[in-house]
Amino acid sequence: MGFFLDGKQNYVLFHFYLKNKLSKYSTRIKVDRSEWDLKTQRPKARRGEVGAQNRKITHELNEYQRIYDDLKSFYKESFTKEIVKKKFDEHFRLKPASPQKTYSYYFEIYIQQIKDSQSVQKDSWQKYTRIHTAILELERKNNITYYLSDFNSAFFNELISYFRNEKDISDNTLRRKLGFFKTFLNWCIKNGYPVNAAFKDAKIKPRETSHIALSENDLEILENLDLDETKSYYRDLFLIGIYSGQRFSDYKRFDKKFIDGNSIVIRAKKTGQFSYIPLNNKLKRLLDKYNWLLHTISAQKFNDHIHEICKLAGFTEIVVRERFYGNKKVTEEIPRYKLISSHTARRTFITLSEQRGVSHSLIMKVTGIKSLKTLENYIKIDKDRLSEAILKAWN
Repeated sequence: MGFFLDGKQNYVLFHFYLKNKLSKYSTRIKVDRSEWDLKTQRPKARRGEVGAQNRKITHELNEYQRIYDDLKSFYKESFTKEIVKKKFDEHFRLKPASPQKTYSYYFEIYIQQIKDSQSVQKDSWQKYTRIHTAILELERKNNITYYLSDFNSAFFNELISYFRNEKDISDNTLRRKLGFFKTFLNWCIKNGYPVNAAFKDAKIKPRETSHIALSENDLEILENLDLDETKSYYRDLFLIGIYSGQRFSDYKRFDKKFIDGNSIVIRAKKTGQFSYIPLNNKLKRLLDKYNWLLHTISAQKFNDHIHEICKLAGFTEIVVRERFYGNKKVTEEIPRYKLISSHTARRTFITLSEQRGVSHSLIMKVTGIKSLKTLENYIKIDKDRLSEAILKAWN
Protein backbone atom coordinates (compact mmCIF):
# COMPACT_ATOMS: atom_id res chain seq x y z
CA MET A 1 0.00 0.00 0.00
CA GLY A 2 1.34 3.43 -0.86
CA PHE A 3 1.53 6.31 -3.32
CA PHE A 4 3.34 6.14 -6.66
CA LEU A 5 3.58 8.30 -9.78
CA ASP A 6 2.25 6.89 -13.01
CA GLY A 7 4.70 6.62 -15.87
CA LYS A 8 3.06 9.05 -18.26
CA GLN A 9 1.34 12.10 -16.79
CA ASN A 10 2.86 12.11 -13.28
CA TYR A 11 -0.48 11.63 -11.52
CA VAL A 12 -0.26 10.22 -8.00
CA LEU A 13 -1.73 6.69 -7.82
CA PHE A 14 -2.84 5.08 -4.57
CA HIS A 15 -1.83 1.39 -4.59
CA PHE A 16 -3.65 -0.99 -2.23
CA TYR A 17 -3.96 -4.76 -1.92
CA LEU A 18 -7.20 -6.66 -1.29
CA LYS A 19 -7.02 -10.46 -1.07
CA ASN A 20 -3.45 -10.29 -2.36
CA LYS A 21 -4.52 -8.48 -5.52
CA LEU A 22 -3.18 -5.04 -6.43
CA SER A 23 -5.64 -2.25 -7.13
CA LYS A 24 -4.93 1.36 -8.10
CA TYR A 25 -6.83 4.58 -7.61
CA SER A 26 -5.82 7.81 -9.36
CA THR A 27 -5.93 10.79 -7.02
CA ARG A 28 -5.81 13.11 -10.04
CA ILE A 29 -3.08 14.99 -8.18
CA LYS A 30 -0.20 15.83 -10.48
CA VAL A 31 3.36 16.15 -9.12
CA ASP A 32 6.50 16.97 -11.04
CA ARG A 33 8.68 13.88 -11.00
CA SER A 34 11.67 15.89 -9.76
CA GLU A 35 9.60 16.87 -6.70
CA TRP A 36 8.66 13.29 -5.77
CA ASP A 37 10.44 11.55 -2.87
CA LEU A 38 10.51 7.80 -3.58
CA LYS A 39 11.35 6.97 0.02
CA THR A 40 8.52 8.87 1.72
CA GLN A 41 6.13 8.43 -1.22
CA ARG A 42 5.26 12.11 -0.87
CA PRO A 43 6.41 15.38 -2.49
CA LYS A 44 9.81 16.59 -1.33
CA ALA A 45 10.14 19.06 1.52
CA ARG A 46 10.99 22.43 0.02
CA ARG A 47 10.88 26.09 0.92
CA GLY A 48 8.99 28.91 -0.76
CA GLU A 49 5.93 28.58 -2.96
CA VAL A 50 6.93 25.10 -4.19
CA GLY A 51 7.28 23.96 -0.59
CA ALA A 52 3.84 25.30 0.32
CA GLN A 53 2.27 23.48 -2.63
CA ASN A 54 4.13 20.26 -1.75
CA ARG A 55 2.93 20.40 1.86
CA LYS A 56 -0.63 20.89 0.68
CA ILE A 57 -0.37 17.79 -1.54
CA THR A 58 1.19 15.78 1.29
CA HIS A 59 -1.71 16.72 3.56
CA GLU A 60 -4.21 15.58 0.93
CA LEU A 61 -2.40 12.27 0.39
CA ASN A 62 -2.38 11.69 4.14
CA GLU A 63 -6.13 12.23 4.03
CA TYR A 64 -6.43 9.46 1.42
CA GLN A 65 -4.46 7.20 3.72
CA ARG A 66 -6.68 8.05 6.71
CA ILE A 67 -9.93 7.48 4.80
CA TYR A 68 -8.66 4.16 3.50
CA ASP A 69 -7.71 2.94 6.97
CA ASP A 70 -11.13 3.98 8.35
CA LEU A 71 -12.94 2.16 5.52
CA LYS A 72 -10.90 -0.97 5.97
CA SER A 73 -11.61 -0.99 9.71
CA PHE A 74 -15.34 -0.44 9.17
CA TYR A 75 -16.01 -2.92 6.34
CA LYS A 76 -13.57 -5.61 7.42
CA GLU A 77 -14.09 -8.79 5.33
CA SER A 78 -16.64 -7.14 3.02
CA PHE A 79 -14.15 -4.47 1.97
CA THR A 80 -13.75 -4.24 -1.87
CA LYS A 81 -12.01 -2.03 -4.40
CA GLU A 82 -15.45 -0.83 -5.56
CA ILE A 83 -16.08 0.51 -2.07
CA VAL A 84 -12.72 2.26 -2.09
CA LYS A 85 -13.45 3.93 -5.42
CA LYS A 86 -17.00 4.94 -4.45
CA LYS A 87 -16.03 6.38 -1.06
CA PHE A 88 -12.94 8.14 -2.40
CA ASP A 89 -15.00 9.66 -5.21
CA GLU A 90 -17.63 10.84 -2.77
CA HIS A 91 -15.16 12.26 -0.31
CA PHE A 92 -12.65 13.89 -2.62
CA ARG A 93 -14.49 14.75 -5.81
CA LEU A 94 -16.72 17.18 -3.91
CA LYS A 95 -13.68 19.29 -3.14
CA PRO A 96 -13.11 22.35 -5.32
CA ALA A 97 -10.49 22.00 -8.02
CA SER A 98 -6.95 22.85 -7.05
CA PRO A 99 -6.09 26.48 -7.83
CA GLN A 100 -4.03 27.24 -10.90
CA LYS A 101 -0.33 27.27 -10.13
CA THR A 102 1.52 30.52 -10.64
CA TYR A 103 4.48 31.19 -12.91
CA SER A 104 6.75 31.41 -9.86
CA TYR A 105 5.76 27.88 -8.80
CA TYR A 106 7.05 26.40 -12.06
CA PHE A 107 10.14 28.62 -12.08
CA GLU A 108 11.17 27.45 -8.61
CA ILE A 109 10.95 23.83 -9.78
CA TYR A 110 13.02 24.65 -12.85
CA ILE A 111 15.80 26.38 -10.89
CA GLN A 112 15.82 23.60 -8.29
CA GLN A 113 16.25 21.02 -11.06
CA ILE A 114 19.19 22.98 -12.49
CA LYS A 115 20.81 23.16 -9.06
CA ASP A 116 20.17 19.50 -8.28
CA SER A 117 21.53 18.32 -11.62
CA GLN A 118 24.67 20.47 -11.25
CA SER A 119 24.53 20.85 -15.03
CA VAL A 120 25.53 24.54 -14.94
CA GLN A 121 27.68 26.73 -12.75
CA LYS A 122 26.20 29.10 -10.18
CA ASP A 123 26.91 32.20 -12.28
CA SER A 124 24.93 30.60 -15.13
CA TRP A 125 21.75 29.73 -13.23
CA GLN A 126 21.89 33.13 -11.57
CA LYS A 127 21.29 34.62 -15.03
CA TYR A 128 17.91 32.88 -15.01
CA THR A 129 17.07 34.19 -11.55
CA ARG A 130 17.87 37.78 -12.60
CA ILE A 131 15.20 37.79 -15.28
CA HIS A 132 12.87 36.10 -12.79
CA THR A 133 13.53 38.98 -10.40
CA ALA A 134 12.58 41.46 -13.12
CA ILE A 135 9.29 39.64 -13.72
CA LEU A 136 8.54 39.72 -9.98
CA GLU A 137 9.20 43.46 -10.09
CA LEU A 138 6.63 43.78 -12.87
CA GLU A 139 4.17 41.79 -10.76
CA ARG A 140 4.55 44.27 -7.90
CA LYS A 141 4.42 47.26 -10.25
CA ASN A 142 1.19 46.05 -11.91
CA ASN A 143 -0.26 44.49 -8.74
CA ILE A 144 -0.76 41.21 -10.60
CA THR A 145 0.22 37.55 -10.28
CA TYR A 146 1.55 36.01 -13.48
CA TYR A 147 0.56 32.57 -14.75
CA LEU A 148 2.19 30.76 -17.68
CA SER A 149 -0.84 31.59 -19.81
CA ASP A 150 -0.27 35.33 -19.21
CA PHE A 151 2.94 35.46 -21.24
CA ASN A 152 1.33 36.79 -24.40
CA SER A 153 2.58 39.38 -26.89
CA ALA A 154 1.47 42.28 -24.68
CA PHE A 155 3.45 40.88 -21.75
CA PHE A 156 6.64 40.57 -23.80
CA ASN A 157 6.22 44.09 -25.18
CA GLU A 158 5.97 45.35 -21.60
CA LEU A 159 8.92 43.23 -20.41
CA ILE A 160 11.15 44.45 -23.24
CA SER A 161 10.12 48.06 -22.60
CA TYR A 162 10.81 47.60 -18.87
CA PHE A 163 14.33 46.32 -19.51
CA ARG A 164 15.10 49.09 -21.99
CA ASN A 165 13.61 52.04 -20.15
CA GLU A 166 13.77 51.11 -16.47
CA LYS A 167 16.92 48.96 -16.43
CA ASP A 168 18.85 50.70 -19.25
CA ILE A 169 19.62 47.37 -20.90
CA SER A 170 20.65 47.53 -24.54
CA ASP A 171 19.47 45.11 -27.20
CA ASN A 172 22.36 42.62 -27.23
CA THR A 173 22.13 42.05 -23.46
CA LEU A 174 18.35 41.99 -23.63
CA ARG A 175 18.49 39.39 -26.38
CA ARG A 176 20.52 37.09 -24.11
CA LYS A 177 18.10 37.62 -21.23
CA LEU A 178 15.12 36.69 -23.38
CA GLY A 179 17.04 33.62 -24.49
CA PHE A 180 17.32 32.44 -20.87
CA PHE A 181 13.61 33.02 -20.30
CA LYS A 182 12.70 31.15 -23.48
CA THR A 183 14.82 28.21 -22.30
CA PHE A 184 12.66 28.06 -19.17
CA LEU A 185 9.42 28.26 -21.19
CA ASN A 186 10.62 25.48 -23.52
CA TRP A 187 11.30 23.38 -20.42
CA CYS A 188 7.68 24.02 -19.40
CA ILE A 189 6.45 22.76 -22.78
CA LYS A 190 8.67 19.69 -22.53
CA ASN A 191 7.16 18.86 -19.14
CA GLY A 192 3.57 19.33 -20.30
CA TYR A 193 2.83 22.61 -18.52
CA PRO A 194 0.41 25.05 -20.22
CA VAL A 195 2.38 27.83 -21.88
CA ASN A 196 1.25 30.68 -24.11
CA ALA A 197 3.01 30.06 -27.44
CA ALA A 198 3.41 33.83 -28.04
CA PHE A 199 6.89 33.71 -26.49
CA LYS A 200 8.24 32.18 -29.69
CA ASP A 201 7.51 35.42 -31.55
CA ALA A 202 9.33 37.65 -29.02
CA LYS A 203 12.63 38.50 -30.70
CA ILE A 204 15.36 41.10 -30.42
CA LYS A 205 17.49 41.97 -33.43
CA PRO A 206 21.20 41.26 -32.80
CA ARG A 207 23.52 44.27 -33.09
CA GLU A 208 27.19 44.33 -33.97
CA THR A 209 29.12 44.92 -30.77
CA SER A 210 31.72 47.59 -30.12
CA HIS A 211 33.98 45.29 -28.14
CA ILE A 212 37.65 45.84 -28.87
CA ALA A 213 40.88 43.87 -29.02
CA LEU A 214 44.39 45.10 -28.34
CA SER A 215 46.73 45.64 -31.29
CA GLU A 216 50.28 44.31 -31.54
CA ASN A 217 51.53 47.76 -30.51
CA ASP A 218 49.12 47.89 -27.56
CA LEU A 219 50.34 44.50 -26.39
CA GLU A 220 53.99 45.55 -26.57
CA ILE A 221 53.25 48.71 -24.56
CA LEU A 222 51.42 46.69 -21.93
CA GLU A 223 54.19 44.10 -21.69
CA ASN A 224 56.86 46.75 -21.09
CA LEU A 225 54.86 49.03 -18.79
CA ASP A 226 56.64 49.90 -15.54
CA LEU A 227 54.19 49.26 -12.68
CA ASP A 228 54.21 48.78 -8.93
CA GLU A 229 54.02 45.26 -7.53
CA THR A 230 50.22 45.10 -7.20
CA LYS A 231 49.45 46.52 -10.63
CA SER A 232 52.23 44.42 -12.14
CA TYR A 233 50.54 41.27 -10.87
CA TYR A 234 47.15 42.18 -12.39
CA ARG A 235 48.85 43.22 -15.65
CA ASP A 236 50.54 39.81 -15.73
CA LEU A 237 47.26 38.05 -15.00
CA PHE A 238 45.69 39.91 -17.92
CA LEU A 239 48.64 38.92 -20.14
CA ILE A 240 48.16 35.28 -19.12
CA GLY A 241 44.66 35.63 -20.50
CA ILE A 242 46.01 37.07 -23.77
CA TYR A 243 48.71 34.42 -24.17
CA SER A 244 46.28 31.56 -23.46
CA GLY A 245 43.08 32.80 -25.13
CA GLN A 246 40.88 31.63 -22.25
CA ARG A 247 38.02 33.19 -20.33
CA PHE A 248 38.91 34.81 -17.02
CA SER A 249 36.95 32.09 -15.18
CA ASP A 250 39.35 29.54 -16.69
CA TYR A 251 42.76 31.19 -16.83
CA LYS A 252 42.55 32.18 -13.16
CA ARG A 253 42.24 28.40 -12.46
CA PHE A 254 45.46 27.40 -14.22
CA ASP A 255 47.34 24.75 -12.25
CA LYS A 256 50.23 22.39 -12.95
CA LYS A 257 47.82 19.46 -12.71
CA PHE A 258 46.38 20.55 -16.07
CA ILE A 259 49.74 20.21 -17.87
CA ASP A 260 49.78 17.54 -20.58
CA GLY A 261 53.14 17.47 -22.38
CA ASN A 262 53.78 20.98 -23.65
CA SER A 263 50.17 22.08 -23.27
CA ILE A 264 47.56 22.96 -20.72
CA VAL A 265 44.38 20.94 -21.17
CA ILE A 266 41.47 22.37 -19.25
CA ARG A 267 37.72 21.98 -19.40
CA ALA A 268 35.92 25.34 -19.63
CA LYS A 269 33.93 26.19 -16.53
CA LYS A 270 31.18 27.83 -18.59
CA THR A 271 30.67 25.34 -21.44
CA GLY A 272 32.41 22.14 -20.36
CA GLN A 273 34.37 22.21 -23.63
CA PHE A 274 38.07 21.21 -23.55
CA SER A 275 40.75 23.72 -24.57
CA TYR A 276 44.24 22.65 -25.66
CA ILE A 277 46.60 25.51 -24.84
CA PRO A 278 50.24 25.31 -25.98
CA LEU A 279 52.61 26.52 -23.24
CA ASN A 280 54.33 29.23 -25.28
CA ASN A 281 57.39 30.89 -23.76
CA LYS A 282 55.58 34.05 -22.61
CA LEU A 283 52.75 32.12 -20.99
CA LYS A 284 55.08 29.66 -19.22
CA ARG A 285 57.35 32.46 -17.97
CA LEU A 286 54.49 34.29 -16.27
CA LEU A 287 52.98 31.16 -14.75
CA ASP A 288 56.38 30.10 -13.42
CA LYS A 289 56.93 33.60 -12.06
CA TYR A 290 54.00 33.05 -9.69
CA ASN A 291 54.68 29.33 -9.23
CA TRP A 292 51.30 28.70 -10.91
CA LEU A 293 49.56 30.10 -7.81
CA LEU A 294 47.20 32.82 -9.07
CA HIS A 295 45.24 34.77 -6.48
CA THR A 296 41.48 34.65 -6.91
CA ILE A 297 39.58 37.90 -7.47
CA SER A 298 36.15 38.78 -8.74
CA ALA A 299 35.79 39.69 -12.41
CA GLN A 300 34.50 43.16 -11.51
CA LYS A 301 37.48 43.99 -9.27
CA PHE A 302 39.83 42.59 -11.89
CA ASN A 303 38.23 44.83 -14.53
CA ASP A 304 38.74 47.84 -12.26
CA HIS A 305 42.47 47.06 -12.10
CA ILE A 306 42.62 46.57 -15.88
CA HIS A 307 41.05 49.99 -16.44
CA GLU A 308 43.64 51.67 -14.22
CA ILE A 309 46.53 49.83 -15.89
CA CYS A 310 45.34 50.55 -19.43
CA LYS A 311 44.87 54.21 -18.52
CA LEU A 312 48.50 54.29 -17.36
CA ALA A 313 49.44 52.59 -20.64
CA GLY A 314 48.02 55.58 -22.52
CA PHE A 315 44.99 53.89 -24.06
CA THR A 316 43.05 57.10 -23.44
CA GLU A 317 41.94 58.15 -26.91
CA ILE A 318 38.22 58.80 -27.21
CA VAL A 319 36.22 56.17 -29.07
CA VAL A 320 32.56 56.10 -30.00
CA ARG A 321 30.35 53.40 -28.48
CA GLU A 322 26.91 52.79 -29.92
CA ARG A 323 24.15 51.02 -28.08
CA PHE A 324 20.70 50.17 -29.41
CA TYR A 325 17.39 50.17 -27.56
CA GLY A 326 15.03 49.03 -30.30
CA ASN A 327 14.95 51.78 -32.91
CA LYS A 328 16.72 54.18 -30.57
CA LYS A 329 20.51 54.48 -30.94
CA VAL A 330 22.55 55.97 -28.11
CA THR A 331 26.02 57.23 -29.02
CA GLU A 332 28.58 57.72 -26.28
CA GLU A 333 32.14 59.05 -26.43
CA ILE A 334 34.32 57.17 -23.97
CA PRO A 335 38.07 56.67 -23.29
CA ARG A 336 39.22 53.41 -24.87
CA TYR A 337 40.61 51.98 -21.63
CA LYS A 338 37.09 51.86 -20.18
CA LEU A 339 36.11 49.35 -22.86
CA ILE A 340 38.96 46.99 -21.98
CA SER A 341 37.98 44.16 -19.63
CA SER A 342 39.07 40.68 -18.64
CA HIS A 343 37.32 39.27 -21.73
CA THR A 344 39.39 41.58 -23.97
CA ALA A 345 42.29 39.20 -23.31
CA ARG A 346 40.46 36.34 -25.06
CA ARG A 347 39.39 38.60 -27.91
CA THR A 348 42.98 39.86 -28.31
CA PHE A 349 44.39 36.33 -28.49
CA ILE A 350 41.90 35.35 -31.18
CA THR A 351 42.37 38.54 -33.21
CA LEU A 352 46.18 38.54 -33.10
CA SER A 353 46.40 34.81 -33.76
CA GLU A 354 44.29 35.26 -36.88
CA GLN A 355 46.45 38.20 -38.00
CA ARG A 356 49.59 36.11 -37.45
CA GLY A 357 48.26 33.45 -39.77
CA VAL A 358 46.99 30.83 -37.35
CA SER A 359 44.12 28.88 -38.91
CA HIS A 360 40.62 29.24 -37.56
CA SER A 361 40.42 25.52 -36.77
CA LEU A 362 43.52 25.70 -34.54
CA ILE A 363 42.30 28.85 -32.79
CA MET A 364 39.05 27.01 -32.05
CA LYS A 365 40.98 24.08 -30.55
CA VAL A 366 42.90 26.39 -28.23
CA THR A 367 39.91 28.49 -27.15
CA GLY A 368 37.33 25.70 -26.99
CA ILE A 369 35.04 27.57 -29.39
CA LYS A 370 32.86 25.10 -31.32
CA SER A 371 31.25 27.38 -33.89
CA LEU A 372 33.00 29.30 -36.68
CA LYS A 373 30.28 31.94 -36.44
CA THR A 374 31.09 32.44 -32.75
CA LEU A 375 34.80 32.69 -33.55
CA GLU A 376 34.21 35.34 -36.22
CA ASN A 377 32.32 37.45 -33.67
CA TYR A 378 35.54 37.61 -31.65
CA ILE A 379 37.85 38.67 -34.48
CA LYS A 380 38.18 42.45 -34.71
CA ILE A 381 39.27 44.16 -37.92
CA ASP A 382 42.73 45.70 -37.97
CA LYS A 383 41.80 48.97 -39.72
CA ASP A 384 45.41 49.79 -40.67
CA ARG A 385 45.90 46.40 -42.36
CA LEU A 386 42.54 46.72 -44.07
CA SER A 387 43.35 50.21 -45.35
CA GLU A 388 46.82 49.17 -46.51
CA ALA A 389 45.46 46.16 -48.42
CA ILE A 390 42.69 48.10 -50.16
CA LEU A 391 44.91 51.09 -51.02
CA LYS A 392 47.52 48.74 -52.45
CA ALA A 393 44.85 47.10 -54.59
CA TRP A 394 43.35 50.35 -55.87
CA ASN A 395 46.13 52.93 -55.98
